[in-house]
Amino acid sequence: MRPGDSSSKFAILGALSLKPASGYDIKRFVASSIGHFWNESYGSIYPILKKLAREKLIQAQKGPQNGRDRVIYAITQPGEKALRVWLSSPPRAEPFRSEILLKLFFARRAPVNISVSQIQERKRAEEHRLGAYAQIKDQLTRQHADHPELPYWLMTLSYGRHRSQAVVAWSNETLASLVKFEKISKRKKIDKIKIDKIKRGAK
Repeated sequence: MRPGDSSSKFAILGALSLKPASGYDIKRFVASSIGHFWNESYGSIYPILKKLAREKLIQAQKGPQNGRDRVIYAITQPGEKALRVWLSSPPRAEPFRSEILLKLFFARRAPVNISVSQIQERKRAEEHRLGAYAQIKDQLTRQHADHPELPYWLMTLSYGRHRSQAVVAWSNETLASLVKFEKISKRKKIDKIKIDKIKRGAK
């Protein structure tokens, strides 16, 4: 692996370092584990598997799985070495994009209730994630209590939990500010109407 290669390749190498798997298995693994912070589509997994096989970082063999013949991939020693090199290198800076923050930044141009509705929806989504994280933690600790990688899995899960808790706290703070702002805006509109009536009466 050359420096600068897509991290997606290492996500797949990491998955195969746990156990040999088919492309379908890898997609299921991603969806049920690292999918909370890293996503891979079928459209990206299979070309990457072919490239890794050409570079001899994984090897492919056909074998029966669930009654069907599938191509199963296993990581090779060079693949393990490439994974260790990647793990030792500093992680790249993560670009941050948030559509809800982008909309909120320009939200003065829309009714306040729209922003309120959007923030409430985000809060509900994060609260749902918190419930899912609790279930995942319970499942992991029950099914993999003695797994040597469990502490690392729980650390990544904890990051998601802390992030969702922070977004919920931010949502509560922002909703309080929006409600207060909406009251002030309504009061200003009422005052303006009263002033306009007084001006018309004076004429």
